[in-house]
Formats: sequence, C-alpha cells, structure tokens
Amino acid sequence: MRVLLINPNQVHLVSRRGKIYNRVWPPLALANCGALLEEQGHEVRIIDANALRLQPEDVAGLAEGYDKVFVSSSSLDRWQCPNLDLEPVLKTVSGIQTVTEDFYILGVHGTVRPREILEMTRARAVIRGEPELTVADICRGRNLSEIRGLAFQENGRIQLTDTQKALELDTLPRPALHLLPMDKYHYEVLGSHFTLFEGSRGCASNCTFCLLEMYGQGVRKKSLDHLISEVEHAVEHHGVRTAYFMDLEFTVFRSQVMELCDYLTKKNSGLRWTCQTRFDLIDPELLARMKLAGCRLIHFGVEAGSDELLRKVNKKISTRRIEEGMRMVHAARIESACFFILGFPDSDQSEIERTVKFAKKLNPTYALFHIAVPYPGTSLYDQIQVAGHELFP
Repeated sequence: MRVLLINPNQVHLVSRRGKIYNRVWPPLALANCGALLEEQGHEVRIIDANALRLQPEDVAGLAEGYDKVFVSSSSLDRWQCPNLDLEPVLKTVSGIQTVTEDFYILGVHGTVRPREILEMTRARAVIRGEPELTVADICRGRNLSEIRGLAFQENGRIQLTDTQKALELDTLPRPALHLLPMDKYHYEVLGSHFTLFEGSRGCASNCTFCLLEMYGQGVRKKSLDHLISEVEHAVEHHGVRTAYFMDLEFTVFRSQVMELCDYLTKKNSGLRWTCQTRFDLIDPELLARMKLAGCRLIHFGVEAGSDELLRKVNKKISTRRIEEGMRMVHAARIESACFFILGFPDSDQSEIERTVKFAKKLNPTYALFHIAVPYPGTSLYDQIQVAGHELFP
C-alpha cells in the first residue's frame, strides 16, 4: 500500500490567532508512523510542507495516487500547546479532497473535538490520541469500527470507537528521519542540523492549564538502549548536531538521564541539546552531568510569580523552590528559557506585575510570556465554562 503523511505549511512565522511561533521542527509523530508503516511493508512518503514551504495546491498535486493519506493538525512538539489557527490545515485538506476521499486527520484538535473536526474536514475518519498504532491499524485494512481511537461517520451518525491502548515506546522502530528534509530543521538558540528525540511520553504533573489529552495517563519511557540507538543513528546517519529531548519532564527519570549523559560524554559526538523539566526535578550533580554531556539550554515552565497563583493552577511548587533551582542552573552555567503565563482567571494587573517582577529576579537567559489559553480537555477550560464563558463551543 502507498501511504502519504502530511505536515501542513503553517504559512506565517507567528500565527494570527493565538500568536504561536511556528518553528521549522521535524514532525516526529509522522516520522514514528512512517517507520512503523515501513516495517509493515508499506511504501511511505512524508511531505513536510511546513519545512518545504509548500502551498496547499502543491501538496494536493503530490498526493495523487496514494491509497491512504494522513494529515496532521499538530506535530508532537505542539501536542501540549496546539496552534489555534486551523486555516492552514483546512486549506491543505481542501486540496487533498480534490484528489482522494480516503484521507484521515490526526492531532490534538481531532482528539479534543472529534465531531467538530470530522464535520469541518469531511475526512474518512479522525484519529483520537497518539496516532501511531491507529495509523498502522488503518493501513492494515481493518474495518473502521474495529479500530480503536477513531471518530468516523456511518449511516449519517458519528461513531466513536474505544480509546486506543497506550503505546509501548520500545515497540517503535527508529523514527523515519530518512523520509524528512533533515537539512531544513533548526532551533534558533541551538543551531541547524536539528532534530527532536523523545525519551518518555506523558507527564507526572497535572497543572490546570496543560493539555495532556494526546499523552494518555501517566508517564511511559523508552529504555535507555532504545533511546541511545535513536541518538546514534541520527548523529551518524543524518548529521544531527543539535537536538531537543521533547519529554514533558525530562529529568523525572533521573537515573536514566544520568546514564544517557554518561553515554553522550563518552561518545563525545559534539551534540548540543536542550530539554524541558521542572525546578524541583534538578540538582547540582545532575546539572553538572548534563552540562558535560552537551546540554546547553533547559526549558522551565515557571508560569506565575506568586505562591497563591501557583497553588491555584496546581503547579505544586513554590516560588522559593523555583529560585533555588534557578540558582543551581546559573551555577552550572547552563542557559535557561523560562515560560510565564499571563491572564489566568481571577488574576488582576497586580498579579501580572508580580509575575514580571519575578521573571526579572530569576534572570533567565530567555523569558517568554504567553496569554493563558483554556484548551478543551484542561481543568482551566472547565473552570472557564463553569464561569459562563463560552469559549471553543
């Protein structure tokens, strides 16, 4: 079977709605799907229209002759904070409809709003949750009603099948980076020859604003050997020199991170990398090991500048612990990117001022401020709905 996987072109560097910064990063979930499908014997192509700057009509022309077409509404790096602007996806789908009816939508939007996305796109089906196993089941030719994790229309009614079982990450082959334009990816604060790695999936925290619907319950991790195999292959066969470990809390499995750092230090490949974690999941010994292994930057979600607001959003960390962690990061001479959220319900102008003052006090290398977005599927969304505000109806 000939299968096409598409990552739409986001068109604007900054989305008009939601002000999302659209970086050119590899669509890792599609690379996972591509690897799994190739392992099953299918002929697979990935079109990363975002990296290649292809217009919807160009993508439609390239989509002719494929048996199955899958369009992603949100790449893995946007599972947690998806783009609010669906216009690029809908324009891509509109072009696909001119060449085939057998296309499918995957990503966050169809996961939290399956009926609406199905009606908007007229896709054969919408994939709910992590896509890899469901994509593989579709390409096996199974009846849609027998496949978990789907929404589809049958006899004029929308059907939702059971939730897909959680993917065991070690069952995935190495991501199909050979199907991607690897020379196009970069991260402006690290450099080019860039890719994403995923050592674990899920989050042990439960902040009110965080969208975790794509990840399922709990946290699953890859074995160290599996992750090292992916890193080695990317460096040695695809010339990767910079990377982002996309785990939501990279250091939650501290001993594995220490072992990974030992490997990277011994390998001495020159890989420069970044990750995301919490201030209460670091310590001086760990940071020293990460620095030696090539870690140049750590992303932290600070969110607020007062203990009261941190408690309200269920961050389960104090401003004092954040300050202690930042002192460790400064001492380790690792750069930091701290994220702050403005506009939570019941937070006034004085709360915003406290958050800005706290950001200055922390003095991260990069400070990024975002407006609170009540994504469907989050406690924050439920809170807004109870308050009587009809957002994302």
